[in-house]
Amino acid sequence: MNKVSKKLSIFLAMVMLLSLFAGCSPSSEESSGEEVAIEPVTFNLSHFFSNQHPLHTNIVVPFAEAVAEKTEGRVVIQVYPNNELGAPSTTVDQVVSGALDMGITLAAYTPGRFPLTSILEFPFMFDSSLQGNLVATDMRDYLQENDFPDTKLLWVGGTDIAKVLINKNVTTLAGLKGLKLRSPGLLYNELYHEIGATELSLPVSDLYDAMDRNIVDGSLMSPSALISFKLSEVTDNIIDLDVYMNPLIFVMNNDAWAKVSPGDQQIMEDLLSEFAQNVGSQYDREFEAGMKHAAEKNIKVLSFSDEEKAKFHVITDALKDKFIADMDAKGLPGTEAYEKVLKAIEKH
Repeated sequence: MNKVSKKLSIFLAMVMLLSLFAGCSPSSEESSGEEVAIEPVTFNLSHFFSNQHPLHTNIVVPFAEAVAEKTEGRVVIQVYPNNELGAPSTTVDQVVSGALDMGITLAAYTPGRFPLTSILEFPFMFDSSLQGNLVATDMRDYLQENDFPDTKLLWVGGTDIAKVLINKNVTTLAGLKGLKLRSPGLLYNELYHEIGATELSLPVSDLYDAMDRNIVDGSLMSPSALISFKLSEVTDNIIDLDVYMNPLIFVMNNDAWAKVSPGDQQIMEDLLSEFAQNVGSQYDREFEAGMKHAAEKNIKVLSFSDEEKAKFHVITDALKDKFIADMDAKGLPGTEAYEKVLKAIEKH
């Protein structure tokens, strides 16, 4: 064998040997049973509660801390309270665009955007915040599919049950005529129109100033706001009607959610599954604290007679029927969604 042939034979032998080793070695995507390393991610979370609000201190911050702990630092959530990163009316748009990773806001701050979610704020639906939150949890996947295609709906729930905070001595439905009342949503705009009141739309964070300056005479509002938003300082009376729960939504940018590994997504889902019980119970405690605080501040509780309550129900029942019919007419599953809510109410 000449020198050239000998060198060629040696070269070919080395190539075959290297190929054999390469075939036996794990690829960059394979491993000996170990998961591929996941890059840690950091998300911002914006909401409208103050940094002293019970939902911030007792729910949102502990959730962020638990996520970081249970994912061993792979998912970090930085919480920004008190509209620090934008007004609550812009939260959803910011999350959709990616300007925010996560946000908690009231669905009513974007009127008409989440029509099926608005069923959760229909008048006289729930007996307690806990019941409302459990029902909302049962509806989450359905609402994700129908109302939230452009975001990840992490959680949907609600506030404590609202009464009527008012600075007039009103004990009849007719007594509300001509008053300026803050409205929490489109259905309540219609309600105010039916009873002859004037609706004003503004975030709860602006209600103190509006009531203090007599820009509004009152508002459908949760008693907890007497403490958390200091409304006891500008409220004279409470009409003793447990009217509605204001739906809260916790949304996340779809691309941001996709950055979380499936395992860590499940960790977050497991923690979120505790929200219904925790938020509902928290708000029910805040409801009781708010009513106790009202008594301490000598805020008068006004009562409607059974006859006046019946008049109120006649109007609100008709409006519920109208809103559902309007959804159906637009091709939305209004009747179907309402029936699902009613079944969940029976369950809880």
